[in-house]
Amino acid sequence: MKKNIFSTLFGLLLMVAGFSSCNQEETFYNGPQYALFSDSLYLMPVVENPDEVFTVPVGVTNVADYDRHYAVEVINEKSTAVRGYHYDFVDGTENITIKKGETTAEIKLKGDYNKFMREDTLKACFRLIAPKEEISSTYKDETVVEMLQCKSFVMDEFLKEGGNIEMIASFPFGENAASYLVKGEKIDDHSMQVYIFDDEERLPIRLNFDDSDPLNPTITVPEQEAFYESSFSRVYVRSVEQYPCYFNTYESFFVLWLEVFVPQAGSFGVYQYAFRCLTQEEADDMNNGVG
Repeated sequence: MKKNIFSTLFGLLLMVAGFSSCNQEETFYNGPQYALFSDSLYLMPVVENPDEVFTVPVGVTNVADYDRHYAVEVINEKSTAVRGYHYDFVDGTENITIKKGETTAEIKLKGDYNKFMREDTLKACFRLIAPKEEISSTYKDETVVEMLQCKSFVMDEFLKEGGNIEMIASFPFGENAASYLVKGEKIDDHSMQVYIFDDEERLPIRLNFDDSDPLNPTITVPEQEAFYESSFSRVYVRSVEQYPCYFNTYESFFVLWLEVFVPQAGSFGVYQYAFRCLTQEEADDMNNGVG
């Protein structure tokens, strides 16, 4: 778990400020000045967009009425990512200026997507160069940035031509999980509908894909009618926050956790559905009992 060092120190400063406010006296923090990275570990997605920039904040513990200058160096013996090959600093931000009256600045990094393999988890270790008296013996002066390649989500590549999808599910089809061939259709660049439940009216289920965080791509299933059940009429489904739905751009698969319920009557439970988008050849093999 990452330890948010700078946030902790900043929180202490707020406590000091809050205490002084309660006493209606103007009090300023005048403890030692430390310069430090805000976290000891970062996860950096390396994406196909060459303009994507990843930032690493650097902060100080107090305000000054002058600019302060620091630098960052790469600790090569602790790094597996190579500067100038896997990544580099942007706009000379290995040299940092924290401006007068401010307490933070950023180093900026860009990764080269084509220099990473899918299975790579490379890291760059950085050291903050600052006056010795500004380096805390507790929080040190180093941070690690782990870099992972993240493939972009493109609906037309994810959902193959023909819209064939293999689904593995149990409810409401039987007690044991089984494989089914279902159909999907693109709605827009971040939404599709899938015919999960095969009843006479074939109601499609809308899925909304969110790739804003490349390290945590998620799916939201809005509340909607799903299928007909003679005892309850319409049965509904929706995703639930406690069980995130997610997708993988490399393998074109996605997993849904759906609550199945009847409004005003209650919930059947939350059920898992796993899907893999197929090429036409894979779909034909599945229909013929191959694989």
